[in-house]
Amino acid sequence: MENLELKEKLKVLEDGSILKKLEEMISNIDSEKAVYDARNVFLKDNVSPYYQLLKKVDNDQKKALGQKLNEIKEKTELIVSSRIETIKQNKLASIKANYDVEIPSDYLQSGYINPIHLVKNQIIKFFKMAGFKIATNSEVTSIEYNFDKLNIKKDHPARSASDTFFIDDKTLLRVHNTAITAKYLELYNNQDEIKVLSYGDVYRKDDDDATHSHQFNQIDFVWAKKGMSLANLKWITDNLLKFLFNKSVKIRCRLSHFPFTEPSFEIDVSCFFCDQKGCNVCKNTKWIEVLGAGLLHPNVIKNANLKPGISAVAFGMGVDRIAMLKYQINDIRRIYCNDFSLLSEFKGGR
Repeated sequence: MENLELKEKLKVLEDGSILKKLEEMISNIDSEKAVYDARNVFLKDNVSPYYQLLKKVDNDQKKALGQKLNEIKEKTELIVSSRIETIKQNKLASIKANYDVEIPSDYLQSGYINPIHLVKNQIIKFFKMAGFKIATNSEVTSIEYNFDKLNIKKDHPARSASDTFFIDDKTLLRVHNTAITAKYLELYNNQDEIKVLSYGDVYRKDDDDATHSHQFNQIDFVWAKKGMSLANLKWITDNLLKFLFNKSVKIRCRLSHFPFTEPSFEIDVSCFFCDQKGCNVCKNTKWIEVLGAGLLHPNVIKNANLKPGISAVAFGMGVDRIAMLKYQINDIRRIYCNDFSLLSEFKGGR
């Protein structure tokens, strides 16, 4: 195949017009099934023909074309997931607007909202008010997005099979939701400002005990635009923690190290159990560690191909840990092992 013809076809993939077609196709669809049907039609009509090119191009050209097609398919799933989430939210809003779901019943009893979901919903509410896009994605991810694009080197302990649940040599159960954030940074890399909060289960080979679990819930946040600084990070973490704990808590930042942020910090909240007098919860330190944060590493920004001059703040937070602190739960296993004596305390949500 002539290089000129291949370049023209690659140009169509790179200018984003194909993905814009998909966005236009599903923008007014209000059925989840119809969205998936539209996705299949889109892939068949707009992406599948390019796979025929793989049989015609030289071997050195196949790699570039194959990588671009995989990227298009990945972004297709993100766009579809985003539309499905919007449809679900619109349906919920419609139900609340047309029906009184709080009418008491003689034969139905209120269920118990798990404290993890209570905290997760509170965090999502906070970031929705701040204009963030709320995202989630498959729990199975690639080494590329879980490690490579996040500046996690090949000798990092997390890449060891003793620390991580690998499915094969290319895929694994995600160890953090930063893997989702990395995908959305790429998806919106042509925008001047990116505000994304991702959530969901993550998996690590920890021994289950009172404070650890091999599966737990995590929140990951990134805010990218020109001029972002540690002042922005401190402002949003300070307001989030006050929103969560409903107290005038203080926060402090301690230098730390994470591969995907530079500089990196551990963020502590002043112990609200003892008013910073020292207790068994804070181990007499007067502070409780709640999250890791920092400025997004330049390599991560480069890998996402963000616009020149853009910087970003980010953090990761364990929802289970926050729930334990907020509701004074001394054993994490009580949260997810159907301890009804605990769950009944959350009847109707609180």
